[in-house]
Amino acid sequence: MKTRQKRIALIGLQILQSVNNLVNAAIARHAEEKGRWHFVFSAEPTVESFRFLRTLDCDGAIVRIVSTAMLREAKKIRFPLVNVSSWLEHPGVPTVRHDFETIGRIAAEHLLEKGYRRFGCVIEQGGWFIEQRYRTFVQTIGAHGCKPAVFTARSSQPLSAPDLARFVAWVRTLRPPAALLLTDDWDAPKLLDGCRTAGFEIPRDLVVISTGMHSEVLSLCQPALSAAQEDQETLGDMAVKALDELMAGRPLDQPILNVPPLGVVERESTATFAIEDKEVAHAVEFIRAHAGEPINVCNVVDRAGISRVTLERRFRQITRLSLHAYLVQQRIRLVQERLLQTPPPSLQTIALQSGFPDRRRLNQVFRHATGKSPAAWRQANLAGAKTF
Repeated sequence: MKTRQKRIALIGLQILQSVNNLVNAAIARHAEEKGRWHFVFSAEPTVESFRFLRTLDCDGAIVRIVSTAMLREAKKIRFPLVNVSSWLEHPGVPTVRHDFETIGRIAAEHLLEKGYRRFGCVIEQGGWFIEQRYRTFVQTIGAHGCKPAVFTARSSQPLSAPDLARFVAWVRTLRPPAALLLTDDWDAPKLLDGCRTAGFEIPRDLVVISTGMHSEVLSLCQPALSAAQEDQETLGDMAVKALDELMAGRPLDQPILNVPPLGVVERESTATFAIEDKEVAHAVEFIRAHAGEPINVCNVVDRAGISRVTLERRFRQITRLSLHAYLVQQRIRLVQERLLQTPPPSLQTIALQSGFPDRRRLNQVFRHATGKSPAAWRQANLAGAKTF
């Protein structure tokens, strides 16, 4: 006997128009592979959309609730629904969202592993999740005896001119080498410009990392901004599974399911270490400056002016990497930055611009380092736009 298709509504996920992010893609894949979901309604997240949803004959819905007014209407809906928005700290309905505590922690760990012990934090106006990311970041560095200097924006995004002037004056008080956390990244291009206005070179004097992940902003950042990477695909998969459980009459074990992040995606803004050792610092700077050229470890040793054995030992003590591993890491970073260009250069061009002899060698090294082909990595990172 053929199983009846489930009638599914979507609010805030425009899957009937286009699959433009990994959450939508996961939902579409489930419908195609399982063959049991039929989408009957799709709309923007508005109070009116939720009111109309109450009149439909549906088996379930996946929605984004981005206001208390929408939540009031959502609670009146009689069929099961799953919320995939993070706007409300206490949504009151089954919700799948990102694990903001872990996002703050891994950002701190990324900087601590690089040897940083002087920190600054920029707290912007925004949702509860900004405070949660900041709080976990502070707790993590606090366990290592560190306490950050804090700048709190007075204006809502975008950052006002007076706030930006205050930021420039504040950031000048940080003593290099230091690390700066952005609790959100809508204003990241302005803040990075402010760091340069204050006289800092990024990442030599000041490394910068964000716990927000607005992919549409990253291309505007100079240098490219490192950030904690949310796992959009898993969020979509978990939302689908949660709705299936609810439609089958089985309550969820927890009303809120948190999706751990994938990790930190390192870009140029944190592509160095807190280094007091002069020769190691020279080696790091030389590799960063010339990673896109056909250099090798011997060239780096010549630049440092000490024996290879001594440099390798001291380099590994500080960075926990060999000279060769760090050179490869920087080349992979260059490849990733070029893959995110629109449109991206050819793979052969990227290879030659990133220190690889050809596209075949690039493919081999990239797969080993990331677990994905360049094309798959680009697709995942372009599709992983932040959605609340």
